[in-house]
Amino acid sequence: MPLELQTQNLQDTLFLEERQMNIQTGLPAILLVDDDPDISTALHDLLEHDGFLVTGVSTCRDALAQVKTVEFAVVLLDIGLPDGDGLAVLETIQAIAPSLPVIILTAFTSQGYRAKSLSRGAFSYLTKPYNRDELRAVLRRAVGMSRPPAPSDN
Repeated sequence: MPLELQTQNLQDTLFLEERQMNIQTGLPAILLVDDDPDISTALHDLLEHDGFLVTGVSTCRDALAQVKTVEFAVVLLDIGLPDGDGLAVLETIQAIAPSLPVIILTAFTSQGYRAKSLSRGAFSYLTKPYNRDELRAVLRRAVGMSRPPAPSDN
């Protein structure tokens, strides 16, 4: 079997396992879209510690593929992505899943980007470096939780 096909089969298997885990655990699922590996890792660890199921991708294409196939409670979306504009992804997500909250988390601090994002349907607009408590509060509001999920003690 060619390596490319093996890789795709492995990705498909991992995707199905991840989706089943979401169904089995009942944890709120978050799609994290950021191309900076350091930020992605830090956010992934923070959110998993807080009891969320996190799927991370680094491109517009992968983000849209995930939204089309997996039910997420919320999307954390960077604007500056290597294959396109996060604002275009926001608009597409709004068309695919209008009730899915999308939180913009970006280094762009311009009021123009903030206004564009919010007018195009973003749930909230946060800038990097982000404040952990503010991010947690916005995520709880977005997924409709009064308090954070309890991390597993097992």
